[in-house]
Amino acid sequence: MSNQRIKLTLAMAAALLAGHSASQASATGAAAGATVATELPDGFEVLERHVEAIGGEKAWKNIEGVRMEGTFDMPSFGLTGSVLINMQAPNKRAMLIDVEGMGEIKQGTNGVVAWNTQMPGTPPTILEGEDAEDEIKEADFYGDIYPRKKYASAETVGTFKLDDKDVYKVKLETTDGDHLEAMFDIETGLLLRQSFKASEDDASFSTETLFKSYKDLGDGVKMASVLEIVSPQFTQTITMTEIELDPEFEPTTFDPPGAL
Repeated sequence: MSNQRIKLTLAMAAALLAGHSASQASATGAAAGATVATELPDGFEVLERHVEAIGGEKAWKNIEGVRMEGTFDMPSFGLTGSVLINMQAPNKRAMLIDVEGMGEIKQGTNGVVAWNTQMPGTPPTILEGEDAEDEIKEADFYGDIYPRKKYASAETVGTFKLDDKDVYKVKLETTDGDHLEAMFDIETGLLLRQSFKASEDDASFSTETLFKSYKDLGDGVKMASVLEIVSPQFTQTITMTEIELDPEFEPTTFDPPGAL
C-alpha cells in the first residue's frame, strides 16, 4: 500500500471517532431521486436535529470516554484486520489498526503531542505543525455536538431519496475551509451519508462515507456501528462489534507509543 492509501485508511477509521464523521460517488447516488421541497429547514437546524437523534448534548456531555473494537475489510486489495479506538475527553484518542499479514498502524494524541504510523509494521513518528494541530483538533470529544462551532456554513439544498429513505441534503463548509455534503434521514434525523472534497471547486468528492446500523448504547445515545467508505481507488467497510461508553482506561492508554 502506498502512503496515500495508508493515510486514507487512517482517515476512514478516524471517521468513527467523530461518531457521527466519501466515491466520487456523489454522482452515483447523491443526485439520484431528487425531489422538490417548497420550504427547506435551515442547515444548522438539520445538524442540531441529528445531535438530538444521537442522544442530545446533555447525554453526550455526561460521557467522558468511548472504546470501540471491530474489524475492517478492503476487498479490492484483499486486506482485512482489526480496529481498536479509544477516546477520552477533552481531546485524547489512540487508534490501533492491525492489518493482517502486514503489521500495525498506530495513530493518536494525548492532547499535547500527536503521532502516526506511515506504513504498517514501522514505528510511529511524532507529528508536527499543521498535521499535529489537525490530529488534536479531530480528537475533540465533544466537537460534533456543537455544529455551529464546527461549521462556518450549513445550507439545506434539497430533499432526495437515498435507498428507500427521504433525506435532506446539506451543503457544509467547516471553519477550516473543508467542503462536505451530508444526507440526513428526514424521519429520524440521523446522518446517513457524508461526502468530502478538499475544495468547493473540485468537480467530484474524494471520499464518501455511509453510516449504517446505528446502535442504542443507553440513555438514547446512538452511534453508527458500520461505516462503508468509498473512494475512486477502493471500498472499505469498518464494523464495530463492541462499543463501550466510559470504559476504565489504563494510565498509559494515551501515552505516545514506544520510545516517542
